[in-house]
Amino acid sequence: MRIRTLSSEEVERAKGPLITFLKKYSDGRITAKGIRWFRQLSLNEVEDGNWVTVTWKENKIVGTMIIGDYGRKEAMVVVHPEFRKHGVAETMLNQALQQLGKVYTRVACDNIPSLKLCFSCGLKAFHLVKGPTGKPTLWLGGGNFVKEEIVQSEPVG
Repeated sequence: MRIRTLSSEEVERAKGPLITFLKKYSDGRITAKGIRWFRQLSLNEVEDGNWVTVTWKENKIVGTMIIGDYGRKEAMVVVHPEFRKHGVAETMLNQALQQLGKVYTRVACDNIPSLKLCFSCGLKAFHLVKGPTGKPTLWLGGGNFVKEEIVQSEPVG
């Protein structure tokens, strides 16, 4: 398997296939808002804190991780069902932590596979909110994260 962090130009060319992959293999866990954000991401926005990586095997996408503003805007990871439990997501998340220095994500409390991934890579839960679908959702951070970057920006009420 090959893992590659995409450049701005590569992200623009790969958007269509990646959106198709996200919709097909996310088991309904990726929100329409998240996909819309990625679709509208412009070339000049693929910079610090925005990160896209793809894992391939034999020219077939087997996984992708897309992070916006270190995860404060969006954080998505999807792995093809045939390649789950093979370390693909862990490798991509560890690479994100290395390259970005910090990562945030929101995970619904009933999304056990994503919570296992986050905890196995050393992310820490630090804030409980109502998620975009109304479910209890944890904010998690890894690397050199600062929980106040999230907690102070969350709307009260």
